Amino acid sequence: AVSLGEGMAALPVVFHCARLHPGLPILLTTTTLSAFKVIKDLLPDVVIYQFAPLDCPDAIESFIGYWKPSLILLMESELWPNLIMSAAEKGIAVALLNARMSLKSLNRWSVPLGLPLVSLMLSKLSLVIPLSTIQAVRFQLLHTPPNKIHFAGDLKYGILCLSLFFLVIHCFENTFGSEPMSGTILKAISGA
Repeated sequence: AVSLGEGMAALPVVFHCARLHPGLPILLTTTTLSAFKVIKDLLPDVVIYQFAPLDCPDAIESFIGYWKPSLILLMESELWPNLIMSAAEKGIAVALLNARMSLKSLNRWSVPLGLPLVSLMLSKLSLVIPLSTIQAVRFQLLHTPPNKIHFAGDLKYGILCLSLFFLVIHCFENTFGSEPMSGTILKAISGA
């Protein structure tokens, strides 16, 4: 994670997934040593925890090829183009939880060269759960399809809202249909 806070915010989702589907492998990734040191001792035994790969095509292809995830959950402002595009190309659902976009990032992505690229990447997301209405508007200004944006609250306060739970389950159902879930959930919380 870019910060320990993002990793901590992901824990309620990890615990819920582990409780709902005890046999389903869950992989949690972070990029900082500080997050790794704290979070490794807080996870259920069923969670595999490691550092995330760099967001470069070869590393992402190897990572996805090895883990074969069924769903990728990203946190906050973690928009990794190679991960998102590769997952979408392989039919893997990608959700962005606690989604936020700083004004600086919005302005940077809004330039004529950046907007088509970010619009394409954001269109590949299956679900975006923004922190606020302002955040939702920023994602819409970057052409995130409105039907993919849903509200559920801030995970950093340790509350796994029922609405978030149902949205993630909806994402699972869209990915897996009525079949029981199988495969690996890739919980990628990536940072630079």
